[in-house]
Amino acid sequence: MPERKKIIIIGGGITGLSAAWEAQQLGLSYSLIEKDDRLGGKVHTKIVNLPGGKGIIDGGPESFITRKPEAWDLACELGLRDKMVDPGAETRHMFILDGGKPVAVPLAPIAFAKSPLMSLRGKMRMLTEPFQPAKKDDLDESLADFVTRRLGREALDKFIGPILGGIYNTNPDTQSILVSSPIMREMEADYGGLFKAVIGRMVATRKNKKNGEEKRPRFGAFAYGLQELADELVNQLTGDLRLRAEITRVAKNGGNYQITLADGETLSAEALIFATPANVTANILNDIAKKSAAKLATIRHENIGTVTLIYKAEDAVTPVRIHGLMIPRRENRAIDAITFTSLKMPTRSPETYSMIRVFFGGSRPEIVEMSDADLLNTVQSELKELIGISAEPVEIVPFRWPQSFPQADVGHLDLVTEIENLLPTGVYLAGSSYRGIGVPDCIQQGRLAAKQAQAYLN
Repeated sequence: MPERKKIIIIGGGITGLSAAWEAQQLGLSYSLIEKDDRLGGKVHTKIVNLPGGKGIIDGGPESFITRKPEAWDLACELGLRDKMVDPGAETRHMFILDGGKPVAVPLAPIAFAKSPLMSLRGKMRMLTEPFQPAKKDDLDESLADFVTRRLGREALDKFIGPILGGIYNTNPDTQSILVSSPIMREMEADYGGLFKAVIGRMVATRKNKKNGEEKRPRFGAFAYGLQELADELVNQLTGDLRLRAEITRVAKNGGNYQITLADGETLSAEALIFATPANVTANILNDIAKKSAAKLATIRHENIGTVTLIYKAEDAVTPVRIHGLMIPRRENRAIDAITFTSLKMPTRSPETYSMIRVFFGGSRPEIVEMSDADLLNTVQSELKELIGISAEPVEIVPFRWPQSFPQADVGHLDLVTEIENLLPTGVYLAGSSYRGIGVPDCIQQGRLAAKQAQAYLN
C-alpha cells in the first residue's frame, strides 16, 4: 500500500516550504517532493571564503519588501526576528542606461528638474499627473498603458519602464499591472492619483507611528543571505521531505491522488498542492486535468540568470558611485542590470573586495545556456564598455534558471482563476507563476493553498 498523507506538496522552493509550514501549523500530515538535490528553489545563497572574510552571494532574491508582511511575519514565526537586517533603500545611487551612458535616476525634485534623462516636455507631462482622471473600472491593463496614462509615454520609455521592466524581466507593453505593480492601481483607486497617494500614505505612516505600531524597514534581508529563511524553514519542518524525487505519474484513485516516483515508490494523499512553475505543473497534471494543463502551458516562462563577479576593491572603481544600473531592452545590450552588492550591502564582503551582480537572460535568452567561460567573456565585455571595469575577477559565481521566470501578460489573473476553476477538487496551485513573483507573494500563496486544502479536507 502506498504511504498516505493528507497533503502532498510538489515543489520545494520557498512556496512549497511555506505550504508545508502552514500545513504543519494546521496539524495536517504532508509529504513534500522536490526533484532537485536542495530545498529553497531560487532562494539560493552561496558563501565564498575570501582573505579577510566571506563573500555572501544570493543567486535569486536577496531581500524582500515589508509592505507585504508575509516574509517578515514568517521570519518572526520562525524566531528569526533578530537576524533580519535592513539592506537600505533600493533606489539609492540607481542609474539607467540611456544612449549607452549611465544616467542617475532623479528622485529628489531638484535632481529631477536638472536630469538629462527626460526632456522638458516629458517632465512637464509628469507634473500633470495629479490632474489626470482615475481609471473607472477594475479591468487589467499593461504596465505601459498605466504609466503612459498617468505619467506620459516619455516617463515610461525613459524612467518608470526601465526600472519596473528590469525588476520583472519583461516587456512593459504586455506585462499586467495587476500582477507586477498592483500597488500603483491601489494608489490611484484610493487617492485618485500617484502623487496624491504618496502624500496620503506619508500622513498615514506618521499616524501609525504615533499609535505605536512596529516600525519596519522598507526591505528586509539576512546577514548571511536570504537562504537563512529557507534553511530555518527546513530545520523546523517535521514532515516527510524528499529530495531528488522525480514524479512520473499522477493518478486519481477513488477519493485519493496517487503519485508515482521515478524509483517506483508511490505516495497517496487526499489533496495536492503544486508549488512548481506553471510549465512544470502542466506536464505533471496532464493525466488528471487536461484542460487545466493546456491553459497552464500557455503561461510563458523565460530564461533568467545572475552571475556575481568578485574583484579586488581597487579593480572595481567607477567614476561615480553606482549601486545599480538598469538596462532597458532598447539599448540592445547582452545584460539586463548590474548591482554593486558590496556597495548596497557592505557586510556581504570584506572591504578589500567588491562584488558585482549581473542579471541576464531577458534581452538575450541564449546567454543562460552559455558555458561559464563564454558567460564571463560576455559579461566582462559589457562591464568594460558600460562602466569601465576591465580587470579580471577573482572569482565568478553563476546561477541559471532556464524557462523558469514567469511572464504575466494582461489578463493573467483572470487566466489563473479560469485554470483554478477547471482543476479537480483537492488540487491547488501556488507560486510565482500565478499571483505575484516576489518572496512575500510566494509565501502568501503557499500558506493560502494549505488553508484551502484544510478546508477541503474538512
